[in-house]
Amino acid sequence: MEKKLPELQLALDYVSLPSAIAMAALVKDYVDIIEVGTPLVKAAGMAAVSAIKEVCPNNRVLADVKTPDVGALEAQMSFDAGADIMTVIQGAPLETVKDALETAKKNNKEMLIELTGVRDLSVMAPKWRELGVEWLVYHREWDAQAHGLDWGEEHFKEIRELIDMGFKLTITGGLTPELIPLFKGISAGRVIAGRAIHASEDPIAAAKAIRKAIEETWS
Repeated sequence: MEKKLPELQLALDYVSLPSAIAMAALVKDYVDIIEVGTPLVKAAGMAAVSAIKEVCPNNRVLADVKTPDVGALEAQMSFDAGADIMTVIQGAPLETVKDALETAKKNNKEMLIELTGVRDLSVMAPKWRELGVEWLVYHREWDAQAHGLDWGEEHFKEIRELIDMGFKLTITGGLTPELIPLFKGISAGRVIAGRAIHASEDPIAAAKAIRKAIEETWS
């Protein structure tokens, strides 16, 4: 049986919808999932999700809404706009997680919990599993990166523990072709790249380089 490689997700961390649309159109054939980033959702609303889905109908589109409350409503809004996947922030009440997850299942879509800023994984993760949550986004946060926080053994330890609990993980946080090999031996389901692609002088070449690093790390 051929080993399945992690999927590549492009994070559109823009506040300009025209710029995001242009980038999505440029690299859509080189990535699996296209993420409408939180800043873009806040800047342009659900129209951003609809626009990206229209330009990239063959890609799955993720609305990174990081829902903190009204889980059913924000999940349904995301799916009605064309999203295939939406996110709930880790600090949301369990009732919000449950409602968003049920709405996702009803629509034959996906709900992921975004672990930005998480501090109580050992307490919350078992409760999410009990609710039936399958996917988590393990996130080395943007601001943490800006302040010099690198990937370290404490991150890899947490990632392995979550995988051992049965979660599927999306890994994100300043990932480049040079950093991806750090995850060799870790069963990641998806890898997110944002600036490494869209801030590159040649985004297509950058996406190909990240794809090659994924293949070399997990093949």
